[in-house]
Amino acid sequence: MKKFGVMSAIFLTAILLTGCWDQRELGEITVVIGMAVDKGENDKYILTVEGVNATELNNRTASGFAPSIVFSAEGNSLAELAYRVNEGLSRHLIYSHMRTLIIGEELAKEGIIDFIDFLERNREIRDDFNILIAREAKGSDILKVTYQFQKSTSLKLHTQLDTMMKDWGGDPGVRMNDVITAWTTPGRQPVMAAVRINGEPEAGPNVENMMKVTPDALVVLDSLAIFKGDKLDGFLTLEDSRNYLWLQNKIDKTSITVKCSENRYMGIRVYDTRTKVKGKLKNGKADIHIKIRAESYINGTHCNDQFDKAKTFDENGQMAEKQINEMVAETIKKVQKEYGTDIFGFGEVVMREDYQDFKKVEKNWDEKFAQADIHVDTTLIIRRTGIRTKSFLQEVK
Repeated sequence: MKKFGVMSAIFLTAILLTGCWDQRELGEITVVIGMAVDKGENDKYILTVEGVNATELNNRTASGFAPSIVFSAEGNSLAELAYRVNEGLSRHLIYSHMRTLIIGEELAKEGIIDFIDFLERNREIRDDFNILIAREAKGSDILKVTYQFQKSTSLKLHTQLDTMMKDWGGDPGVRMNDVITAWTTPGRQPVMAAVRINGEPEAGPNVENMMKVTPDALVVLDSLAIFKGDKLDGFLTLEDSRNYLWLQNKIDKTSITVKCSENRYMGIRVYDTRTKVKGKLKNGKADIHIKIRAESYINGTHCNDQFDKAKTFDENGQMAEKQINEMVAETIKKVQKEYGTDIFGFGEVVMREDYQDFKKVEKNWDEKFAQADIHVDTTLIIRRTGIRTKSFLQEVK
């Protein structure tokens, strides 16, 4: 028994002292933080990867060199290209920390399901990266634009989209699982955020671009890309993207401008929003009811209203409710009329609440969506008016 105990201790120690079989030293790897896929010139795809230069991202160790290296390779399979890019890069590529995938507009119009399949299968690639469409540009051009703070485009976009979503809305927050779910679930089509280069694209790769107060090239959130199946179908505005988030119950905070009289406006900061959607089929026609509830406070006003009476709060709240109803309904009508594609997931709602009738129209649900009756009802409560109730505008004017 004593001999058995000694052998067990030796065996356990050997296991604990064993390192990872596939370990690699930091000096042997390059962390890929961004990837772009474009339509190939000779083959099917051009894959571009952005490998981070960690030394240049640290203010203490930066010496003025490029913050990342961007390299492209062309071929017919991303599964091969993901490793073939080492023809121009010296270190092993690690994809587990990838933050951004950018798809060129031209390729998105032809279909993206083939290479999304590779990303979904790959055990090294996580599913928490942003998926974006490069509008009127190649995805590789987006990756090459330098920036003052994060310096790397992929890191900048990751932070920018997260901030935009929390402060105003506009980024649908789409991840790979969201796209796959939209493809495989009846009653919904995928969407993605679209970005573009504001300024001179040729200035983007220059290190001098991030040294200017106003960069010559800057990547900005542009719009919402609509898909039909795996093919890009069109774009909505940034305002429509915010309204889309409202319908998805994903608005954290946002700001709206309410018209209170001719050429006079009031700024309202909206928070604590809740959206509920119900739907069913009536005589073969979809009937969708949307209820939005939110709280808010006055953020600034050009109007002369004095907020020292409850009546004023109610009147201004009603004006804001009407405007939200109109904004959201207008976005829905635009998608119904111009695209006839259910990006909002109303079909999913009908399927849950009226399953038997939905199964009858499942194959042509988008047609039913295009003809659906949509009702939007908003309740907005104004809680506060900042640090003053009586406006000084009347005294000044």
